[in-house]
Amino acid sequence: MSAAASASTRRLAIAMAPVLAVALALVAIEVVARQGGLPMFLPSPSAVWKAYSARPALLWENLWVSGWKAMLGFGIAIGLALAAAAVGVMAERVREPIYRAGVFIQAVPLIALTPLLVVWFGNTAKTHVIIAALSSYFPMLVAGMQGFRAAEPARIELMSVLSASPWQTFVNLQVPTALPYLFAGLKIAAPLAVLGIITAEWTGADRGIGAMMLYALFSYNVPTVWLSVVAACGLSVSFFAVAALAERFAITWEPAGTTA
Repeated sequence: MSAAASASTRRLAIAMAPVLAVALALVAIEVVARQGGLPMFLPSPSAVWKAYSARPALLWENLWVSGWKAMLGFGIAIGLALAAAAVGVMAERVREPIYRAGVFIQAVPLIALTPLLVVWFGNTAKTHVIIAALSSYFPMLVAGMQGFRAAEPARIELMSVLSASPWQTFVNLQVPTALPYLFAGLKIAAPLAVLGIITAEWTGADRGIGAMMLYALFSYNVPTVWLSVVAACGLSVSFFAVAALAERFAITWEPAGTTA
């Protein structure tokens, strides 16, 4: 077997290992459930599947509602955080205030902030998007500030010698250098946007995965509660996977001194 084929097989084995582990765990839980060994708050995988197959449209409709709100909030967070990071890097006087404001936003517990935002702005999709944006703002701010400052001073000096403007230096040197940091931040912030949406929907939304979870909980429909939990996890993993896939296409070199 060639080295390339061996490496490909090894990568496939690494990728399949979590899938096989989850499959084995589900089989084990199903076997224990059929023997009556599970507590009432832990349904069997087949019971969760029955809850889905009874009303599949219910899951997909709520998943779509939560998905687009999380995506919009995540996009807003990316734009605001990277703009703030760029301003902070190019204007040192405002760098510390911008960072401290981000720390303050991150320090306020989301579960405490959500009811206040609902009271101020109403229990609407706009409020849910704001909460998702706040949830994922700080990781992108930190990634942007660290990434935009990661360019080597010698290269920045070279750009100055070549008569490049600060904006040209930023776009042509600092942004490409920051890409590994930015994608690391994206992979952290993306699932947080989903968490923000779920938390926002717990405040009384009529649709969404969080609302579906809450309604099922109040009606003691345990399989549907777990179905909504699985859907929320799947949505978070999907957001992470999209960020990781984008990183593969955007970064075609081996980042030096960074790990994702």
